[in-house]
Amino acid sequence: MISNEADLLLSNKRLRKAKRRKNRFARRLRIEAKLASRHRTRFGDRSVIIRMLAQANRHKVPDLGKSVDIVVPPVFSIIEDPTTAIQLVEKFAKVVRMYRVRSIRIDQSALEQYDLAANALLDLVATEIVVEGRYRDSKVGFSGAYPKNESIKRFIRSMGIIKHLSVKHEGPSDNEVAKLRRFDKRNRHYHVKADPTKSDFKSRTVQGFVDHVDTCLGDHRRALTPRARHKLCEYIGEILGNAEEHPGFVDWTIQGYLDNSLEDPICEIAIFNFGKSIAETLKALPSGSYTRQQIDPYLKLHHGMSLFTPNWRQTDLLTLVALQGHVSSKNNSKDDTRGQGTGDLIEFFQKVHEECAADSPIKAKMAIVSGETYILFDGTYKMRESGGRGKVIAFNVSNDLYSKPDPRYVKPLGLHFPGTIISIRFPLSTTSTVALAGDKT
Repeated sequence: MISNEADLLLSNKRLRKAKRRKNRFARRLRIEAKLASRHRTRFGDRSVIIRMLAQANRHKVPDLGKSVDIVVPPVFSIIEDPTTAIQLVEKFAKVVRMYRVRSIRIDQSALEQYDLAANALLDLVATEIVVEGRYRDSKVGFSGAYPKNESIKRFIRSMGIIKHLSVKHEGPSDNEVAKLRRFDKRNRHYHVKADPTKSDFKSRTVQGFVDHVDTCLGDHRRALTPRARHKLCEYIGEILGNAEEHPGFVDWTIQGYLDNSLEDPICEIAIFNFGKSIAETLKALPSGSYTRQQIDPYLKLHHGMSLFTPNWRQTDLLTLVALQGHVSSKNNSKDDTRGQGTGDLIEFFQKVHEECAADSPIKAKMAIVSGETYILFDGTYKMRESGGRGKVIAFNVSNDLYSKPDPRYVKPLGLHFPGTIISIRFPLSTTSTVALAGDKT
């Protein structure tokens, strides 16, 4: 009798397990059907972006078990310490890719200095983990610790991991939101393009972002003129267009943040994408292409004069050359106009630096990270016309691309980021009224 009851219990247990497996399979089919009905491509069982970041990490990561602590350092910034920030993000991706993690604690209690781009990358990995869990029916639990600084804590709650994991009960209060300006758009690689007969997502994003910038300036008695708005739309549109056409993989993010409750408000901008780096795109050009003919003289001279060293490599030179006016892998002749977006953004940053940061104790800064190269802008070196060669910024006193740049401003990272990051921070002084505009902007 006891044996029969035991057999019955075991049989019922097996039936329940089989039913649960069947329900999970049916649930996955429903999710995929729902996504297909919305004209999306299948995400897949595993995030492509997490795989890219994990593969970029060249170090062994130990098996930390099912529970993992991600400890954010005191300085977590693409501008100030890109190597540490990217290493953390890539290590995070590698741990969750290699091991069966079920619980993640993101400890930001030591965080004292951040930028929008570094946090956005960390949040994106966490978001991709959540999406993976939906497809694989294997939820991952998240917990964490806030920074001690109240303004950084407010950022985390309003624009950081709390927002991106939709932890609504931890979000900012209405009074806090009233003093914040936030912009956050991502073109996910597992979405197909919108109906071409309608305003596409990229165009709407560009318009929304320029509106965001103008609103931030308006909060501090500044404004973009109509011409400045038009030009900003043009080169943000080109930067996002490059993010779609060059890397061979379409996934880009653009964010903006301003906290008007601070004594010295800082306008923050982050734009990043995944796929081929700038240097990888230029290296892949055929030898007879127009752009290849533009960049080859620089490569030959630096090779011929033995200028390349472990701290100044061909990859770094290619990345720097790509920032100059009218240099684009999509150009086929001197009449083509591609390659202006990043250069114009540099000029925009210079104008911002002159008009918004001149009377502020906080320095305006911009950084570009692509592949293995880091480039810093802080107003020390400027883009300017150079001997009929168009607009040039070479990061040296002579502003000459045939000479090595200042190693404090152009340098190798010692790691590889699979894509390109632009991070900008500039103060908005409240002491004067200035129109951020003019023909150059």
